[in-house]
Amino acid sequence: MLAFITFWQAAAVVLNDMGSSAFYAGAIAEHFVGKTAPWFVLAIMVLSFAVRALYIESCSMFVRGGVYRVVKEAMGSMLAKFSVSALMFDYILTGPISGVSAGLYLVGLTNEVLSYFHSSIQFPVNGTGAFFAILCTLYFWWENIKGIPESSEKALRIMYITTVMVVLMVAWCIYTLSVRGAHLPPWPHLSNLVYSDDALGWLKNT
Repeated sequence: MLAFITFWQAAAVVLNDMGSSAFYAGAIAEHFVGKTAPWFVLAIMVLSFAVRALYIESCSMFVRGGVYRVVKEAMGSMLAKFSVSALMFDYILTGPISGVSAGLYLVGLTNEVLSYFHSSIQFPVNGTGAFFAILCTLYFWWENIKGIPESSEKALRIMYITTVMVVLMVAWCIYTLSVRGAHLPPWPHLSNLVYSDDALGWLKNT
């Protein structure tokens, strides 16, 4: 990728892909397992760090062709197919989730602002969030078919805005902690796990 775009553009593409999950992973995990969710998110981050280290080591082979070629040269064609399938599943799954989450944040903020100014206008939360996700999907599809250099430039600009948002969010979190204090979430013992109705999926009645 660095043969076509700059380092910072490549970093923006990766961070936009991976970092978007940070805005909804905690809430989804808490919905499924209760207040112990941060420990599970931390465990996933540790596992991701280990996977990252392995991937960086494999990239030292300088194999061109993306994930499929790297995994094929290291582990064979069968695992390469599994890797590409997992990557495609990740894109198909996280893309709509990120879009809908952003839409829900946006419509929630909009409705709060309208309520603050005593306006009777309220947008439907789920419908507006889904509509925003569709618009985002179409926009990024249109940008991606133009090629890596142009789409990565847009990703870099989005990363500028996201960085400002993250700084504001971290500052607000620090302010909240200084005012209200903080405590660690309960340890992930079985007695502390509170499953939602849809947490176990097909295993609910087993």
